[in-house]
Amino acid sequence: MPAADAFFAGSPFQLTGYRQAFARLGERFDRPARERAARALQPTSNAARARLARWVEDGGAVVTTGQQAGLFGGPLYTVHKILTAVRLAAVLERELGALVLPVFWVASEDHDWAEVDHTDLVDAHDRLRRIRLANPADARPLPMSERRLDGSVEAALAELRQASSRQGLVPAALDTVEAAYRPGTGMATAFGELIAALFARFDLLITDAADPALKHASLPTLTAELDAGRRPETALQQRAHDLLAAGYHAQVTLLPGAPNLFLRTDYGRERLHARDGGFVAPDSRTELSAAALQALARAEPGRLSPNVLLRPVVESAVFPVLAYVGGPGEISYFAQLAPLFTAHAVEMPRVFPRASLSLVPRRIGRLLDELGLDRRAPLREGRDRLAAALVRAAAPPHLAAALARLRVDLTEGFEELIDGGEAFAPPLGAALAAHRNRTLAELARAEQTLLKHVRLREAARLRQLDRVLAHLAPYGAPQDRVLNVFSYLADGGDDLLHRVAACVPDPFSA
Repeated sequence: MPAADAFFAGSPFQLTGYRQAFARLGERFDRPARERAARALQPTSNAARARLARWVEDGGAVVTTGQQAGLFGGPLYTVHKILTAVRLAAVLERELGALVLPVFWVASEDHDWAEVDHTDLVDAHDRLRRIRLANPADARPLPMSERRLDGSVEAALAELRQASSRQGLVPAALDTVEAAYRPGTGMATAFGELIAALFARFDLLITDAADPALKHASLPTLTAELDAGRRPETALQQRAHDLLAAGYHAQVTLLPGAPNLFLRTDYGRERLHARDGGFVAPDSRTELSAAALQALARAEPGRLSPNVLLRPVVESAVFPVLAYVGGPGEISYFAQLAPLFTAHAVEMPRVFPRASLSLVPRRIGRLLDELGLDRRAPLREGRDRLAAALVRAAAPPHLAAALARLRVDLTEGFEELIDGGEAFAPPLGAALAAHRNRTLAELARAEQTLLKHVRLREAARLRQLDRVLAHLAPYGAPQDRVLNVFSYLADGGDDLLHRVAACVPDPFSA
């Protein structure tokens, strides 16, 4: 919407802006800069490797997206983000006449175990199932690049195989999952290997937030963030105020006086706070002067990592990013970031919304038709309203009509009686109104008794509704925010991802 565009680098749907940004990126990213960037990129195919080599030689840009290292690939929105980035990169490459590479950022420095220790699937009986890893023995907030899988991953893999196999069909990609997720392997490493295998046919390139080459390339941005004079705290606060004034909200809460950085300590990954001209990591009580922290960053660049606000700036400082593909939450926090990009003299990319798709197996499509529902109804209406409507529609028409007539007759009869009672003696009118309310409540209980019997007769259809909801509104949320792709790979076959990719709309279609 035009009002929101003011908080971003420009509309993601206008090619003119991309052409202008591409020209500016070409001036900033010379061959040495592209060589540094290429060292942090891992091709997923021979074709991707050849394209990367050409990109270093001839120049170009990238379209990026990313995600934290969720179990077995995480929710479907990871798939949709990658395929949107692939599609956008291909269209921009065609329109600009230069190489545009799709890049996936593995957010391996995130440390919230509870967000990535599980995945949700719909099993062969169309029932929701959550697969969860055991809590790690080491309770420190370790980045996923350091978090190692333990023996519980073997039980999780067995459950994944059982849950995602249908009618004897086993997704071929399960072998890839089992090869990636091995006890002793890093959580982020396993995630990256699976993404690389699933999307090799799309010539994707992958970068890992903890990769030493990326850490080295991002060091100037990280150390600049330590300079209190360059931290745009006032401008960021003003941007948050402007968002609120425009009717939006600030997605990320700002920490006054602090750099947008974490420090790896013996305690784990800690947010840095500014104090007395230096810095402190409060959980481990680590205190460092500004000079000491600068020296530490240069000696061990892997010790510093950006927070959610600074990460996009780091990405665009290291890579010539034309566009970032994100979901609704990410788009919201990008609206806060212009002052931070400006402070680091980095151009903010266009933020392109990921495709929002639902995968509907044929059997679920048939159930939708049988229940008289469209694909959006489960999220729009919710389970209670849909079930109530289904039951009411199944009630015998003559009984439903009798109840409706009785309600009208009672209401009209009581109104006449109450009016007459009030005229005779006002207290009598109030007493009769109370009798009316009790009678109508009793009628409502009679209706519920009828619907209870209808519900018993309609149990099979209600089970069909629950099967539909498990796919299209799991836990009441959109499918792509919850379910894993392995819910659909057995049904969809090896070409499922290509068929999903074909459904990603043309970014610049009218």
